[in-house]
Amino acid sequence: MIINNSLSFIVGCCIGSFINVIIYRLPIGESIVFPGSHCFNCNYNIRWYENIPIISWFFLRGKCISCNKKISLTYPFIELIVGFLFLLNNYSSPPRILEDSDVITLIFGSIFISILLILAILDYKYLWLPRSICNIGILLGVLLSLIITISYQNINDNYLILETLIALGLGYLIFQVISLIGLRIYKKPAMGIGDSKLAALLGSWLGIKGLGVSIWLSFILAGIFVIIGLISKKIRRDQKIPFGSFLALSGLLVWYFGADTFFNLIFLRS
Repeated sequence: MIINNSLSFIVGCCIGSFINVIIYRLPIGESIVFPGSHCFNCNYNIRWYENIPIISWFFLRGKCISCNKKISLTYPFIELIVGFLFLLNNYSSPPRILEDSDVITLIFGSIFISILLILAILDYKYLWLPRSICNIGILLGVLLSLIITISYQNINDNYLILETLIALGLGYLIFQVISLIGLRIYKKPAMGIGDSKLAALLGSWLGIKGLGVSIWLSFILAGIFVIIGLISKKIRRDQKIPFGSFLALSGLLVWYFGADTFFNLIFLRS
């Protein structure tokens, strides 16, 4: 178990380093593959031993070795967070369809966690949920259902694919309806197309119950965020909020703790 946890943490830190590349380069339209890692101030090509997750930041004292430009603490922080999230994935409570397969839980869970984290950060920083990432996530969710259906006959669920398609369609439809209601009342969409795509993504991975719980949690988290922001005067009444970030965070909570945990809280079940 110690070895598995250590490997999960190390892999997570490495994936976190790549996530840093994605959340920096995508908004400016730069390739996430080429060029290689470099200083965004002086274009110095970072050598492999200067690019070791977390460790290199401290080794370089948070500065570029070439131009002494400060390297944001955000980089090692995200690497550390992803490392811990991958480690915690070993103890997660994913949907029922994954309970009999540690390997699938580990691989697909890591992908799911990474996608949601990327979307949460991008929406928080830029109010942007890239459709391409959402679409990839939806396709992978459907693929996961296909793999489970074909490979694990001991899981007695002949309607898994149907449930997955219904859940993703329901997620998309719910937020489109909310958007239309906002358009009718406030003369502007209450939700963006990205929120609808993200809800569909959650439906494809978490199923109908997981989707419902995620939406419920997201409104609670967003409400707390808005109330605190208004009281502290950090948020204006007419300001847009990154709702997709709270939706993604809620999806992660459901993945780790299980939909039933929150479902029982909603209905005060023991």
